[in-house]
Amino acid sequence: MTETTALERQYLQAVLAWLDARLEAEVRRWQLAGQNPADRFRGLYISDADALALTQRGVGSHWGTGIALPAEDEQALNQAQQSALSLVQSLEEQARKQNIVLRLKQLQETFGLSPFEWWAFIVCLAPGLDLRYERIYSYLQDDITRVSATVDLFLNLLLPGDPARLDALRCFEQRAPLRFFRLLLPVEEPGKHPNTLRQAFRVAPGIVDWLMGAYSPSAALGEWAEYVPLMDNEDNRAAEVFQLDGMPQASIFADVHPMLSFYGEDFLQQELAARQLAAALRKPFLKVKYLADETLEPALEKLFLAVRDARMLTALLYIQGCDVFIDREGCLLPSSFAALKLVEDSILFSSKKSFKFDPEMSGDATVLMRIPFASLSANERVDLWMTMLAGAARDFSQEELEILAGQFALSSGQIIAASSSAMSQALQAGRTLQSADLFEAARLHSGHHLADLAHKIEPRYQWDDLVLPETPITMLREMVNMVQSRPLVLETWGLGRKLTAGAGISALFSGPPGTGKTLAAQIMANQLGVDLYRIDLSTVVSKYVGETEKNLERIFSEASESNAILFFDEADTIFGKRSEVKDAHDRYANIEVGYLLQRMESYNGVAILATNLRANLDDAFTRRLQFIVNFPFPDQEYRLRIWQVLMPPDLPLADDLDLKTMAKRFKLAGGSIRNIIVSAAYLAAADGGRVNMPHLLHGAKREIQKMGKLLQENDYVV
Repeated sequence: MTETTALERQYLQAVLAWLDARLEAEVRRWQLAGQNPADRFRGLYISDADALALTQRGVGSHWGTGIALPAEDEQALNQAQQSALSLVQSLEEQARKQNIVLRLKQLQETFGLSPFEWWAFIVCLAPGLDLRYERIYSYLQDDITRVSATVDLFLNLLLPGDPARLDALRCFEQRAPLRFFRLLLPVEEPGKHPNTLRQAFRVAPGIVDWLMGAYSPSAALGEWAEYVPLMDNEDNRAAEVFQLDGMPQASIFADVHPMLSFYGEDFLQQELAARQLAAALRKPFLKVKYLADETLEPALEKLFLAVRDARMLTALLYIQGCDVFIDREGCLLPSSFAALKLVEDSILFSSKKSFKFDPEMSGDATVLMRIPFASLSANERVDLWMTMLAGAARDFSQEELEILAGQFALSSGQIIAASSSAMSQALQAGRTLQSADLFEAARLHSGHHLADLAHKIEPRYQWDDLVLPETPITMLREMVNMVQSRPLVLETWGLGRKLTAGAGISALFSGPPGTGKTLAAQIMANQLGVDLYRIDLSTVVSKYVGETEKNLERIFSEASESNAILFFDEADTIFGKRSEVKDAHDRYANIEVGYLLQRMESYNGVAILATNLRANLDDAFTRRLQFIVNFPFPDQEYRLRIWQVLMPPDLPLADDLDLKTMAKRFKLAGGSIRNIIVSAAYLAAADGGRVNMPHLLHGAKREIQKMGKLLQENDYVV
């Protein structure tokens, strides 16, 4: 916004000159009516004479009513008011001839204010420009605490002695322009009885800034609001904008003023298109962003302020994250439409999902156009990574970047932020950019809302830490290869368009406790460079109808933005065999299973379900899984390998340690063996500092006791 012109400053001074003359006349009448400005307690008490005088005043009158000023003073003040009005009209005519916009006058025309409403706005505006008006208003309102103008003061100043003055009260109703467009904001007065006449108002701060030529989005619009004025040298990039599929021709915006719904996961693409469109239409750009956790009432109030500012600035209004105004049926809330239709120009909406007008809403005359913004393909993500990394990308192979882009379905904004983070990390460490920096940055900038719904597991293990037969190991490696090859198979080769329902990969890990199911999931996450979240399904299942589905939907929705592996533990608690319907409980249990089957098919991430009892799973469910990996209970040979793998290289061991005996004597899974080694290490730390057989046997004894199995004392003798 450019600074105010000299003509605008003259215009404002002329308007305030009229107000000064009018206030001076009113103050003079108050003084002649017996008000004593030297009284220190004036306005804090009512004398006997004042009380009697109040009973003798007519309806709608005030202290100065009927008081005649000396003829000379009356003439001088009337002449001052008339001169100011003449100058106001002269400056308006001069502005029209010079094609200069007077913001104060534009405000009246833009919001359809009557002369009375416009002057009431001026009365409220004055204290925002000069604090002396606050003291004058306190004097005329007989209350030193009232520094803002009340409705009663508006009537006394602008409609003195008018029998129909109370008809103007409608100008201060909620639906009247002054309040409906948030030009005047009510001043809250705690402890005072609400009354229309005593209601005080102030001008919204953003409007004062705009009138002074220094507009910036007010705090009421939120810290994410942004205003971009139209630059005189702005290039016309209409051709670039209208290459988007579904974008209307430029002439449509002038003739129809459509509402445009930009929808999709990539908000940065939507915002760039909106900015280009504003430049192409030669309009300033006002962006107001809504956060996901905003509630409806404050969001609506912010929307009214945004509409007011968009009209005031003649800007293209861009509402980002408007999902708060879309109901479950995908309809725009009527309350928000009531505000948006006041713009009288095109509006751009940005949301994850498109919306429609409610069938019962009077939005038939408004044209709504939907423009999808698809998520970046893997190839587009590779190109963007290369662009953002610039010269640093030469140190990476095409295959490495393809794997990175395939495993992290990031938006444009996330890739830009992740690239900057990766290069900053390498620079801070004083080395060249490495592949690990990119994967770490990609994880960092993925969505992390799952932390409220699941437990994040830090992957620490490698393939050498997993002891399993060849078949399950091979299947696990195939899963990793499938995740890394998804872009090639689904996008480049086209299988995603023809043969598969989604890009997700689902697997079932079944086997007794402690056989390595969680360990395998950690190894996969480590190999892929993604986060791993464990969801305990026992906390998801609810006895209340519909709550289980809501919990599952939240998990899958948040996971879609996290680029993480979901590890559902104790999966048989919900994915059990679908039972024959005998009562309402069975029917709703089957609904939960059916919902999950549908949600699993539409999920595009990696989901691993772990169960100790595969026999409990429904066959219809297992058919929809791409991998079923069995984790068998280890025999003696594999138990020995587990003992050997789990022994840390730095752990001090006695020479007589016999792991073969431990593997033969105790038929335990890997989880229990790990517990025994930890227990033995603590015993050794307090007893000589070397792990020996008695330490291992004592740890085994405690583990067997914990499992509730019978003890054979001979097994614990060296």
